[in-house]
Amino acid sequence: MPASRVSSPVAAPPGDALAQRSTIRDVAALALVSVATVSRYVNGKQRFTPEVERRIAEAIAGTGYHAHPVARSMSTGRSGAVAALVAGVGSPQAAALVKGLCRVALAEGQDLICVDPLNGDSPLRELDRVLAMQVDGLVLAAPMPPDAAARLTQQRLPVVDLGASSALASGQHAQADAGALLVRQLVATGHRRFAFLACADEPDSPARLRGVQEALHDAGLPAPVLHHAQHATAEAGAAAASALLLARERPDAVIACNDPLAMGLLSEARRLGVAVPDQVSVAGIGNMPFGRYLSPPLSSVELHADSLGAAAMTQLLAAVRGLPTTAGPLQVAPPQLVLRGSTRLRY
Repeated sequence: MPASRVSSPVAAPPGDALAQRSTIRDVAALALVSVATVSRYVNGKQRFTPEVERRIAEAIAGTGYHAHPVARSMSTGRSGAVAALVAGVGSPQAAALVKGLCRVALAEGQDLICVDPLNGDSPLRELDRVLAMQVDGLVLAAPMPPDAAARLTQQRLPVVDLGASSALASGQHAQADAGALLVRQLVATGHRRFAFLACADEPDSPARLRGVQEALHDAGLPAPVLHHAQHATAEAGAAAASALLLARERPDAVIACNDPLAMGLLSEARRLGVAVPDQVSVAGIGNMPFGRYLSPPLSSVELHADSLGAAAMTQLLAAVRGLPTTAGPLQVAPPQLVLRGSTRLRY
């Protein structure tokens, strides 16, 4: 899969002849400072007096100069690019995670290469492709084979692994907690027969199902009736609706492994004549922004994926720059129930 690349804009458009001709010597001459001073300023290696920094900034703007990436790399020992391997970027949570990663990377002047290893020949091959790009650091938000650890150790590359023990509070444990939160709420409001709509296209579906199963076991209730959607989309949720909602022993609560599947269920329930939430409660996971506008509005779980991406990128860039990093889990808010009209009391 071709890597998508997000980068900060340069000082002048690529077609600007002045920007193509200008050099660091032009900036130094215009600012009345040495070439070394301009280099240290551009690469963030040294601060100068406000007057000197003002002259350099004005000279850069006036000439349209921007540092050549290769020259910058030779000067700083870094490429200025970091990478993220994110599984299932088509899912709302993965998209929110990438949004958080991008926001911090761009604010810090870093290029971000984002790759979905599920769309390539193999996760290991996609990892090798990214490592060959000489990136300065890597965020892992995708399951990787055992061989990946040896490659990363050999590279001595700063890595933030959202599935590793150092990030458990914001990784798979949070996914299981999301399913458990919904079950505990629904059980407390009188629901007893559960179904779970899973999907292999949703990377976190197994962890969310595990949370549902464990919470039902703790409540002394049967395991959920398990259905598998072909894809993690609203269309697939609608396709699964008849098997779930017209069954002889219809569940009184259906938890979908993500919001798009739940949205499809809601839409098809209306066509099938099944009242939500009067006859069955429906809930998703992920708290997609438009869930509140459905009819009825969708109950879900907020996973704070955008904040998780921002925290992961912040920690990665600190490690890349040799700054102190906080040991232990990333500091992200725990999953949060968002109750709306698609679930109800069943007493």
